[in-house]
Amino acid sequence: MHIGLGTQFLCCFGLLALLGTSHGQQIDLSNQSWSAEVIRSDGQAIIPLFDGWYPNDDGSKTICFGHFNMNTEQSFDIPVGADNYLETDYPGLDLSNANVPTHFDPLPLAYRHVFCGFTVTVPAGFNTNHRITWHISSNRFDLNTPGKVIPPYVMDEPASDGRGDLAPLVKLAANGSGIRGRTGIHAGNEISANVGETVQLQAWIEHPDEEVWVGWAHHSGPGKVEFDNKEYEIQTSDGVATVQASFNEPGEYVVRMQTIDSIAAFEFYCCHTNAYFHINVSN
Repeated sequence: MHIGLGTQFLCCFGLLALLGTSHGQQIDLSNQSWSAEVIRSDGQAIIPLFDGWYPNDDGSKTICFGHFNMNTEQSFDIPVGADNYLETDYPGLDLSNANVPTHFDPLPLAYRHVFCGFTVTVPAGFNTNHRITWHISSNRFDLNTPGKVIPPYVMDEPASDGRGDLAPLVKLAANGSGIRGRTGIHAGNEISANVGETVQLQAWIEHPDEEVWVGWAHHSGPGKVEFDNKEYEIQTSDGVATVQASFNEPGEYVVRMQTIDSIAAFEFYCCHTNAYFHINVSN
């Protein structure tokens, strides 16, 4: 079971910590060391994180990536391209349709980094010698993390026998089929919306616990997305998570929903479910 790669990452932050005493100060990577002052309002980096991987029944494997915004106020929009891309040394693997995030909210103080915000499934032949590397450039820092399928980073998915955790079952239609786990579920039909108007997004959630946590986020798309309620808990006896979203620019968007029995369980890397809503916004 992979436990706390993100925690290990922060505790061994010598390479990436952004130490300084003045507002927005940046220090070259070669001169950085750990400090509790690395979190700032702005001027710091987006850290790409390899959260682990898990095997699938068909022999393929799924690699999980998360990220850490070291700014409490600064958000980023980084389109897929020279400053935000995946690369791999596995021959013939097409990454052009990977669900790479392009919007990065400020640091969520309650749970620090976005855990496994997107995944990439690789063929059975992808082995311990292969890598998928995520590159992000932000605030002049060019950072990357290699995703790999080595045994120390295997994750429990979608349940943990040791902790007794289970990822919530998520449906995107009341009578639809449900999915548990980080690979997630995508809305079958693209949702249409207009600039400045609200659109309602819903998910039906089942879990043995009495309540679960739900969080909504702007995953990708060109403009700004506003939610009426970004994070909350729902009673599983009701089982419906709803949010009102609005968009200030036309374009293709993805809204990400994550749900878990408790945000404290994120620290143990099990067990949450991702859901992705694809929205076409017109003028």
